[in-house]
Amino acid sequence: MPTFGWPRDRLLLFIAGGEEAMVRAKEGAEDEPGQAIDLVRRHGIASNDVLIAVAASGTTPFTLACLREAKRCSALTLGIANNPGTPLLQEAEHAIFLETGPEPIAGSTRMNAGTAQRIALSLLSSLVMIRLGKVYAGLMVDVQASNAKLTERRENMLIHLTGSSGEDVRKALKRARGSVKLALLLLKGCDLKEAERVLDCAGGQLRGALALVAQDQSNARRRTSGEPPRAKHAS
Repeated sequence: MPTFGWPRDRLLLFIAGGEEAMVRAKEGAEDEPGQAIDLVRRHGIASNDVLIAVAASGTTPFTLACLREAKRCSALTLGIANNPGTPLLQEAEHAIFLETGPEPIAGSTRMNAGTAQRIALSLLSSLVMIRLGKVYAGLMVDVQASNAKLTERRENMLIHLTGSSGEDVRKALKRARGSVKLALLLLKGCDLKEAERVLDCAGGQLRGALALVAQDQSNARRRTSGEPPRAKHAS
C-alpha cells in the first residue's frame, strides 16, 4: 500500500481457490479446509501475526480452517460475519458481527454483506495505520511516491504542514531520500542525522519526534539564558 508505506511482505491474502479465483470462480474451493491449513502453515503464521477471517455466513469451511489453524499457531484472530452466533464469531478471539439483515436478492452477499465487510475492513486498516503513526494531522505521512500523483501529494503535504516553498520542500525531500517525516524535520531546522535520531527515539511517530525537536530547541534557549534544561520525553 504505497499511500501508507505498508510493506507488501507484511500483507497476505488467503483466498479459497487462490488469487485466480478473484477473477474466475473456482467451484468448491471454499469447501476445502486442507488448502487453508496448508496456506497458514506454508507462510509460517505465528504469535506475531494477526489473521482476519471474513465470511458472510460465518460457516465457510475454508475460512474457518484458516482461523482455527492460525489460533493453533498462536496468532491473534478476528472474525467478521453477517450471521449471529456462527462458528466464525464464536471461535475468533475478537468477533465483529455486521447485522446487515436479509439481502435484497436472496443469497447475493455482494450487496448488503459485502458492502458492510468492505467498510469494516477499510476502517480497521485505517485505524491500524493511524495507531502505527503513519498518519499525522490527517495526512498520510508515510506515503511512497510510486507515481506522479503521489509525488505531488507528498510535496503538497509538506507545503501545508510547514508553510515552506515548493522549492525548499523538494530539496528537503531529496536530502531525506523521499521520506516525508524526515523532510518535515529538516524543514523544522534539524540536520539529517538529528532528524533520523529523533524519529528513531519517537518510534517512528512524527508527533513524538516534533515534540523532541521542540524540547531540544527550548533547552537550547534555556542554556543560552542560563536556565537549567528540562528533561526529555517522547510519547
